[in-house]
Amino acid sequence: MPVVKFKVNRVLQSLDIDLDQLEELLFRLKCETEIDEEGYIYIELNPDRPDMYSLEGIVRSVKGLLGREKGFVLPKTTTSDIKIMPEHVASRPIVAGAVIRGLNLDDDGIEELMQFQEKLHDTIGRRRRKVAIGIHDFDKLPNKEIFYKEVDINESYMKPLNRNETLSVREVLLKTEQGRKYGNISLRGSKHPALIAGGEIISLPPVINSEVTRVEPGTRNLFIDVTGTDLRSVLGVLDIITCNLAYMGGKVDKVKIFYEDKVMETPYLSVKELNADPKELSKIIGVELKPSTIKDALERARYVVELDEQGLLKVKVPPFRVDVLGTADLAEDVAIMVGYEKIGVKKNPVTLRGNLLKMTLLKRKLRDILVGLGFTEIIQLTLLSPEIIKALNMENKALIVSNPVQIEHSVIRPSLIVSLLDFLRENQHKEKPIKVFEIGKVAFREGEYIIEEERMALAVMNSSVSYEDIQAPLYSILKVLSLKYDVKAFDLPFFLKGRSAILLVDEAETGWLGEMSPEVLEKLRIEYPIAVAEIRLSSLTGEGSYKIRSL
Repeated sequence: MPVVKFKVNRVLQSLDIDLDQLEELLFRLKCETEIDEEGYIYIELNPDRPDMYSLEGIVRSVKGLLGREKGFVLPKTTTSDIKIMPEHVASRPIVAGAVIRGLNLDDDGIEELMQFQEKLHDTIGRRRRKVAIGIHDFDKLPNKEIFYKEVDINESYMKPLNRNETLSVREVLLKTEQGRKYGNISLRGSKHPALIAGGEIISLPPVINSEVTRVEPGTRNLFIDVTGTDLRSVLGVLDIITCNLAYMGGKVDKVKIFYEDKVMETPYLSVKELNADPKELSKIIGVELKPSTIKDALERARYVVELDEQGLLKVKVPPFRVDVLGTADLAEDVAIMVGYEKIGVKKNPVTLRGNLLKMTLLKRKLRDILVGLGFTEIIQLTLLSPEIIKALNMENKALIVSNPVQIEHSVIRPSLIVSLLDFLRENQHKEKPIKVFEIGKVAFREGEYIIEEERMALAVMNSSVSYEDIQAPLYSILKVLSLKYDVKAFDLPFFLKGRSAILLVDEAETGWLGEMSPEVLEKLRIEYPIAVAEIRLSSLTGEGSYKIRSL
């Protein structure tokens, strides 16, 4: 959950209320608060309200809750002389911009603005991977024509923020804190995105801005760039920033962006329109409310609302409410404005009782049986080393993770036998016999399909192990479950020839059992013989199996 902090006095002065009122009003807006000894208030917000990550957004919401202000007014815009000329930037192709004039930023205002920027980075921006924001002093721009393109990190130079030395882009990525944290997000080989004005790199999105356009106390005019991988998110973030800065008195200038196939002017300041039936909203909330009450509540939630002759609501959603998607979101805001304490609680009668799935009941029973037979349950990771898959000759069935964190955990297990062997290899020098079982999911490729299903496997390791050591407990399980079964000799590639079989339940292939091949054990560096069995639980219950066509 994002947490923002402000000086308590700045918040109270902006709202002209006392501290108790502030905490109560913020609680109604789904916020938790805490005040420290240094006079800061910490506000924990829901991640669905990025418009409230700044002081202006909180003030706007609280004034609406109090009924002091209603609806919203779109900022008046003119077109600036800023032009952004994007080239092909493969790693983050979208760029947008805006100019905000007439601000008067002091130290507190700059601190809050930087905090606002970082909270947007961490939430909507997915830690800068999806969206990144650059904030510049407009009056320090070397040129009003800005190029957005990839630069060679070895041949391009800039003066990064908070440094007086000029560094190559490679040095920026290696030596600065931001470079080490975010330098790999958009790097392609030796190429990295950059915003260039008058031959100067003013921003290295999503990493760092330049010292050249540093925002300082007294800065009055801002140029804001937003880059990213998703157009909707980039435009939404820019709308939020623009509306919040305009609410504190800023004048908005649009920026022209000259793509190869079109010219855009941003910010869009998009207003979404929704139609809502008061009866439907009342039904969602759970209490009958008058259309006039709902209209007033939505207006205090900062929507513009019209009630037509048929009693339906036409709701205009402000650009800064990018979280609002439909009627359910409107209903929540109505409930907040009316007050949950005034709505009351209605207890709905329980008409249905839940039941455990057949698969759940089967797994519980199997655990009881196996523990009674002297087996110990283990729980292994579903991701395994390709070494084990190769030893069992299962590469054609295995699903490989395309971008694994570790190569030792890069293949999804196609069989529980693989997991048991991995466990026994790591524990082979413990006291014998070792008798273990596991119940869990596997996933594997079969022809053009990918199949996921529930299975159970058991294994016995000892200084001397035979087929009968695994056959006896398996037969005991099948008899306790009252299953009609048959076993037929069948050679599988990872079992010892002539010492393995397939299990048939109701004439359907349901599992297999046998002694592990010495060649497989040698490849896995296992020194003791092992006997294993595996059952497809999905075939016993008809549950827990999923089949999709492979791409």
